Amino acid sequence: MDLTLWKDKLDAYLDPQEGDMLRLLERIVNMDSFTTDAQDVDQLGTVLTDWLREAGFQTFMMPKTEAPADEPWQADLGHVFMAKTHGREAEPGIVFLGHMDTVFPKGTAQARPFKIEGDRATGPGVADMKAGLVANLFAARALKRLGLIDCPMTLMFSPDEELGSPSASRTLAQVLPGARAAINSEPGGPGGLVTVSRKGSGHMFLKVQGKASHAGRCYADGASAILEIAHKTLAIDTFLDLDRGLTVNTGLISGGVSANSVAPWAESRIHLTYRTLEDGQKVVAGIRDAVSRTVIPGTSASISGGLRLYPFERCEAGDKLFGLVKDAGELLGMSIKGQHYDSASEAGFSSSLGVPTICNMGPEGEHIHSLNEYLVPSSIVKRCKLIALTALQASRVFQPGK
Repeated sequence: MDLTLWKDKLDAYLDPQEGDMLRLLERIVNMDSFTTDAQDVDQLGTVLTDWLREAGFQTFMMPKTEAPADEPWQADLGHVFMAKTHGREAEPGIVFLGHMDTVFPKGTAQARPFKIEGDRATGPGVADMKAGLVANLFAARALKRLGLIDCPMTLMFSPDEELGSPSASRTLAQVLPGARAAINSEPGGPGGLVTVSRKGSGHMFLKVQGKASHAGRCYADGASAILEIAHKTLAIDTFLDLDRGLTVNTGLISGGVSANSVAPWAESRIHLTYRTLEDGQKVVAGIRDAVSRTVIPGTSASISGGLRLYPFERCEAGDKLFGLVKDAGELLGMSIKGQHYDSASEAGFSSSLGVPTICNMGPEGEHIHSLNEYLVPSSIVKRCKLIALTALQASRVFQPGK
């Protein structure tokens, strides 16, 4: 494999496109795409796939899969979008993974739009992971137009990764098997960091039903859902084990109708992370058992959800792919370093299907999910080339389903 020849062709093609990359990034950062705002997320998917269609890709808004009976809200999430160089039934080949949703509610983009000051770009989702989407688009188009790659390419755009890809994972399960490799362009770490392992995640939704009554006149006639959910929250928190890499966090809680009424309802959302699938399964089982135990007579509870994104664990094929990333980085003058990342991504899902996977290949940034989130604009072209050179090597090293 002549990496130097490939690099020279990519240099000539991609170097003049930095301005185009940043303009597309500005456009999509200034589009709100909060996970639960399906219309906004789908509008972003349309922009991305229209761009790829103009580049000669076949594009698809994938049909929604059936939502679980205990989580019907999944039906209201956005669609998975897909683009392919070959027919829909062709092997997936090299898969470029990315998610369209952000954690920032509608109106955030207008309040603090895309901005570049020096070598720092800001705006909602600029690093996580709209810059990664741009890098995937330009890398795939470069490989196609230069005629360098000899197998199919598939680009996947998920609408709900920030919730653990509950609906997207069902579509990915249909598309990813047999892929030669998966490149996930979550934000790269400053200084050439990419990710070779990540924790898994889970999301659970707890509902408690109580009985309303006047809190002053007939308190004993009621059954407080808020008191019950408080007991359950404390019981759930006992599964926290930082030394083991287990986090269990009740991040949202609500309930009741007024201060002088015994609360007839309460609900909470729980997020968990874990290093191994076995640990994740044990925690979910433990949480379900804790929820089944009633403390306040007259209340009842139900819990839905569970494990979402599986952990991205080290394996021989993944390490082999990481070696290809290092080779590409060396040629590009980048000192690539592998890291473990203490949160989940769709890299864990592709890896769990036996697909050689690498994560955090996108342009470099930090402080994601916060007002201080930023991207290093000067990294966007280099990371785009890193993705392209890795995809080229992987297309020749790995065979379908192996």
